[in-house]
Amino acid sequence: MLGRRHGNQGPYSSMAREAGFCSCPPSTPEQSFGLPLHPAGVTHDSGTQPSSHSADSLHVELVALAETLPLFRDALTQLVERVCPGAKVFHADSMTDLAGLAERGFHPDLFLIDLALPGMMAGLALSQLRKQHRRAAIVTFAADDDITLIMQAMQSGSDGFVHKGAAREQCISAIGRILAGEFVIAQKGNASGLAAHAEKAPIVLTARQSEVLALLSEGASNKVIARALGISHLTVRLHVSSLLRIFGVSRRDDVAPKARAIGIFEHP
Repeated sequence: MLGRRHGNQGPYSSMAREAGFCSCPPSTPEQSFGLPLHPAGVTHDSGTQPSSHSADSLHVELVALAETLPLFRDALTQLVERVCPGAKVFHADSMTDLAGLAERGFHPDLFLIDLALPGMMAGLALSQLRKQHRRAAIVTFAADDDITLIMQAMQSGSDGFVHKGAAREQCISAIGRILAGEFVIAQKGNASGLAAHAEKAPIVLTARQSEVLALLSEGASNKVIARALGISHLTVRLHVSSLLRIFGVSRRDDVAPKARAIGIFEHP
């Protein structure tokens, strides 16, 4: 299993060979992840944590890598070799290439996507990709820390964002935590300042949606939420469905962590 929302999709060996996928050579145990697993949640990763564990419990068979710059693509391929020993890598040049994977029967465990990729269409293509691969980990990259861009990607279904200027160990840490089920934003240097820009977020919740979100963060059921707010079960279901759509997640348990990740929700 790949954390709380990701899961291995099954064997791809023969299909991958026929499709011409690259197979990364196995890494030694000490080259795996580099960080202990943390409880599922949100991390603003600054890459300062020590290295100490392997990725045995996070088996990844197929990785889809979509990057516009050859140098950075090569660097990411090497990073995949370390983070996901033995994984096969599909290199894509556009969102169209990625969109065609599901039609060909391929369901990668991990997507590494450059936000400058042709065909991104302001997050629309990313939303469609998330619908095709609900259990995959989707990590996006960009060369700047544009808060609007980051939040748009997170809202469209990305599980995490990594700045292209982030240190190698910071990238490895972020990807490992995302595979473990966290939502991670790894900006260049210290990422703790993201929440300070929350007012720039392209997400505005109604007062009622905020109330439902707070109760969801406490693990409240629809019945409990309905009672607490004095509204019907149907109304609660509609609000929960709206929040799932707004934050680009498919599980109610992921709504609050995603909201925290983009800095618009600080409820404990």
